[in-house]
Amino acid sequence: MSYRGAYSAEGLTSRPAASGGEVQLNMPSASDFDVDDEVEKLHGKVSMLKQMTGAIHEESGIRGKLIDQLEETMSQAGEALKVAQKEMKKAFKSGSSWHLCVLMMFCLALFLGFYVLYRMGKFIRFFTG
Repeated sequence: MSYRGAYSAEGLTSRPAASGGEVQLNMPSASDFDVDDEVEKLHGKVSMLKQMTGAIHEESGIRGKLIDQLEETMSQAGEALKVAQKEMKKAFKSGSSWHLCVLMMFCLALFLGFYVLYRMGKFIRFFTG
């Protein structure tokens, strides 16, 4: 008992026989199978695949450029960070705590001055107003 091959709507199929190494092919009739029609279908599929590969190539190129730009930006940021760290180290080494104390006292005096002026303005408005 052997299996007989059958054709599909898209072309020929073959199935091996149950016994031995025989292969049976059944060719569809000329009215059911048109070679030119099948070639046109294949040509359409090949064209579609060509367009898809072109789009994939273009997309991968764009993504590659974006990755290159990101790498360049990250390296620039790393360099800027190194420069800022060097400047901070230099500032901490050269600066003393005395400068920081003077700055804090100045800020405190400025705040107290504005506070006193604000309170005096309320005091003056209370008696004039």
